[in-house]
Amino acid sequence: MNAAALSGLSSGAPASLPGQLIEAAPDACVLRFPLPPSLPIPLHVSAPEGLRLVTWALDGLGAGATEGPVCLLVLEGDGAALRDSVTVATHFRDLAVQPAPAWADALSAAERILLARALLSAGTAGLAPLGRLFGLVEAAIAALPAAEDAPDLADEDGGWSLGGTAVPHGLLFRTRAGWGCARVARSRLRFGNHPSKHPRQNLTLEPVWGAPPEGLPERSYALSAHGFTALTR
Repeated sequence: MNAAALSGLSSGAPASLPGQLIEAAPDACVLRFPLPPSLPIPLHVSAPEGLRLVTWALDGLGAGATEGPVCLLVLEGDGAALRDSVTVATHFRDLAVQPAPAWADALSAAERILLARALLSAGTAGLAPLGRLFGLVEAAIAALPAAEDAPDLADEDGGWSLGGTAVPHGLLFRTRAGWGCARVARSRLRFGNHPSKHPRQNLTLEPVWGAPPEGLPERSYALSAHGFTALTR
């Protein structure tokens, strides 16, 4: 971090930081910038207006990090409004980031994994941005393993059913038609009608983007307010 940024931190003024703006899709972008030593937690975008903070992730916090802490913000809105400056409110003090346009390869493989996990855990408001930015995180998501004891997704008469009693707000899946995402509009719990004899949910789904929820998916993920679960078949 340069001397000017450190001076801003010590004086209480918003820290001025360089950033990289990755406009991967209309109305969705990723802002990457170095974090000050205080490691402030992003809360929302103060300026310009019309931009929403969808989710965030931090990288470079480990002992072996070579670049130092980096913050990744997923923003929804017109990326062109960010090209001059963006003010990020944090729990510590505001950060004034001066972004420069960057290509998607500015994101390392490790950063894409963190970004994928953050988007999958971003709640219902993150479903649409996940679709817009999916090209950035597709490989990272496809590589996420499913635990042996993870719930399963089955294709039954009338639609998909999910093992267990935890109701997700959305499903991300890959079928022969490609990747898709659907919102869980309704979940009906039942017992004993499946070979496993464990509780299952009949899901009523509303497509959000991509392939329709039809046929048994090759990969699928249950999305909830507190994270996500890679499902088995």
